[in-house]
Amino acid sequence: MTVSNRLTILGTRHVAAAGHYLAAHAAFEILEAGGNAIDAGVAAGIAIEVLQTDKVNFGGVAPQIIYTAKDKRVTCIDGLGVWPKAITPDYFQKRHGGKIPPGVERCVVPAAPDAWLTALSNFGTMSFSDVASAAIRFASEGFAVYPLLSEFIATHRKDYERWPSSAKVFLPKGRENNLVYLLAMLCLMVQ
Repeated sequence: MTVSNRLTILGTRHVAAAGHYLAAHAAFEILEAGGNAIDAGVAAGIAIEVLQTDKVNFGGVAPQIIYTAKDKRVTCIDGLGVWPKAITPDYFQKRHGGKIPPGVERCVVPAAPDAWLTALSNFGTMSFSDVASAAIRFASEGFAVYPLLSEFIATHRKDYERWPSSAKVFLPKGRENNLVYLLAMLCLMVQ
């Protein structure tokens, strides 16, 4: 028999799960406020993009599969970025010897914002401002860094130092910190 140290979570009205406990809490708050599963999913997804910047970010991708029980329909929102039109099939071969260089040329057009807004517009009941409120709070007030993120920052220190704006956020005062203040694109978009 395997014994887990994790608590069993039970609910009578709703439950939320996410890759970070604060994202699950953000989703649960939306459900408690009367939002539906899409509102909660968007809240959790945007929160994850602030809380787990080692894995995802608001300027990235957010593919979604949505099932609506009422009409028994599956909808896909690709949420995947595309290369800008100027990036032709041979662009990197001609300019960089077939390699994709670090920096902005490595980036696709951000698709997550559009995917979240599309999901809310087509299936949600709350505003973007409502569902993004927890993520905005985490981005502006900060949150305790969990061990895996701390390890990731330490391991990728040189990458963060390479870009002054990243170093300012992830290496305040030139060092890893126990509290990260992520002033993400979310804050800029809402203001």
